Amino acid sequence: MQPPILIVGQGTAWVRLGRIHLTAGQCGLISGPTGTGKTSVLQALAGVAGWDGRVLAVDGGVAVPVGTACPVALVPHIAETDAPRGDVAEAVGRALRGLPLSEGERERRIAGALADMGLSGLAARRVDSLSMGERHGVAIAAALARDPAVLLLDEPFAALDHDGVQRLRAAIRRRLSAGRIILLTAHAEGAAVGLCSVHLRMPLPQTAGAAALAWAEEPTDPNIPTAATADAGRAVLRAQDLRVLREDGAPLLDRLTLSVAAGGRTHICGLNGAGKSTLLRCLIGAAPVAGGSVTVMDVDNPAPRDLPGRVGFLPQEPPRHFFGETVRSEIGFALTRAGLRPPDRRRRVEQAIDRFGLAPLADRPPQALSAGERRLVTLAGLVAGTPRLLLLDDPLRGLDPARAAHALAVLSDMARASGTAILSTSHNPLTGWADQTLRLQDGRLHRAA
Repeated sequence: MQPPILIVGQGTAWVRLGRIHLTAGQCGLISGPTGTGKTSVLQALAGVAGWDGRVLAVDGGVAVPVGTACPVALVPHIAETDAPRGDVAEAVGRALRGLPLSEGERERRIAGALADMGLSGLAARRVDSLSMGERHGVAIAAALARDPAVLLLDEPFAALDHDGVQRLRAAIRRRLSAGRIILLTAHAEGAAVGLCSVHLRMPLPQTAGAAALAWAEEPTDPNIPTAATADAGRAVLRAQDLRVLREDGAPLLDRLTLSVAAGGRTHICGLNGAGKSTLLRCLIGAAPVAGGSVTVMDVDNPAPRDLPGRVGFLPQEPPRHFFGETVRSEIGFALTRAGLRPPDRRRRVEQAIDRFGLAPLADRPPQALSAGERRLVTLAGLVAGTPRLLLLDDPLRGLDPARAAHALAVLSDMARASGTAILSTSHNPLTGWADQTLRLQDGRLHRAA
């Protein structure tokens, strides 16, 4: 294995990865299951250090012609830092610092990149007021504005709704026509169909084969009532006439009403910026509301401190810090407030590790895992605590199809066996999984077709 290299030479730009070779005007795709190293490959090609501060070795490199203003740009799958300060146009403009551009060219690039991603109408909005999907669009726009010779996009379509995906596909085609090189990662070809001339499939690690995902529901006697059937129909969560305002005073949520029953699985889908994440935060008192009421179990208009152990919340943003040195201790930390005896806590930790197929990762540092694996660890910690209500914001983000299906099976069993009510969100419906699927549009919930 050769160390990662950035070669500044004469001639045409190219990217080499093992036996894969991309030249100007070509797009490549690296696909593979969660945890196979797709992100690490892009980081190595870009010369970006990993979690331990080291730049990984890669059999390949990048070459660009002498004098190229911006050789390589990498857009990560999930931002590991806080949202940029200032408004959207300023954030894209900061990406152009250091490039030899006139003021007119700078403004043209900012406007063009925002238009490419459908963000022109958000140019004056504060970045930290945007949804995760909108912020991801801003990060891509900033990279497009730099016009790099080689653009590395880590799962670029995952956080975008349908319109955003189509806009990015069109932007990629325009860059390829201009002779740029683009290398994407994804779990499967999916939205990259028709874009890529080269497709490299990453092999599944030997430690994460089918056996790791072999857990299934234990057979149960349908004549014995479970916690879910005992509480069936009883509302665990109610929101009535909920109102939330945007910065400009326009309604984001407009007299929204919602009810989630014990043991039920409710899924809310909607476009980027529709208010899905804001709604979940409002339901646990973590975001302000302009009107309406929320009742969680027997608590009216709760604050987060009112619901310890009874509500589990998986935010869309990735965790910035971990409390355990290993995956096993991280899941155990999630149970510290559950009031369990040490033997019971250890048993629940091992059950969660087994259920989510995390045994091969149990003794690894959580910060060394891929974004999808870290999401599974956080989800495992929540499930281990068996809360009465689970609020899951885009829970399958970063997971390959097999792990996503497995996670949904675990959640279904939890709802059935313990009566946990589950409310989840994403761009698209979870067909065949949810008991109730709603679409958030124009501030209100509608039955999904």
